[in-house]
Amino acid sequence: MIGDSYDLRTPEQIDLQYDLAGLGSRGLAMLIDGLIQLVAIVALAMVFGMGTAVLARYFFPENTDVLVPVGVGIGLLLIFAIFWGYFIFFELTWNGQSPGKRVAGVRVLTVRGEPVTLVHSLVRNIVRLVDLLPSGYMAGAISVLLTRRSQRLGDLAAGTVVVRERREELPRTLPPIDPSLALPPWVASAFTAEDVALAREFLLRAPELSDLRRYELGERLCQTYRARLAEAGHTPPPGLSNEALMAGVAIAHG
Repeated sequence: MIGDSYDLRTPEQIDLQYDLAGLGSRGLAMLIDGLIQLVAIVALAMVFGMGTAVLARYFFPENTDVLVPVGVGIGLLLIFAIFWGYFIFFELTWNGQSPGKRVAGVRVLTVRGEPVTLVHSLVRNIVRLVDLLPSGYMAGAISVLLTRRSQRLGDLAAGTVVVRERREELPRTLPPIDPSLALPPWVASAFTAEDVALAREFLLRAPELSDLRRYELGERLCQTYRARLAEAGHTPPPGLSNEALMAGVAIAHG
């Protein structure tokens, strides 16, 4: 069966789960990489072609018939190196990613979940020629659709898979709060865990809000907090501003 995830158990008996890259993300990566390769090849052909012509005309005019074919041959070798070496170079130096794969958020790993080695990259990229047949990566696309791990022929030969990276937002932390703003324990006890969570969320998001929106939300929350104090029979400390009250609630309950 075709699946969207790849479950793996490491030798240390740790279960890992990867999201497999499908045709969409792989196609986007290939499109970007192809455009980069095309630009590089065109630029190389122009520079190398003009350089060969200048050499033939001004420095070796008597050997033009020999120099130009040699230059063309060297240029073709360089183009071949760009086409095949591009993926190998980036997959080894960028830990399984090329520029296109990085943009698409996918990465090449071995079927054991390890980083690819030179042998893995060489095999999967040499077999790329077969994946291209008969045109437009048709063989490779069919293989991705039919294989259990969404592998093209190069992946099957090399023992690799292409997985999607999970880009999770890192948890945000509160900016430093002056400990002197902490409320006395008997005052802090008036606030629920939900009150504390709201105060912390407000302080986290405050820098993203406009001045007006920040004032309106802060005023509304502080009205609720002052009502909590009144219900508990506490009188707010004299001169307690909204900002100080918000900070005090945020660090309440430890």
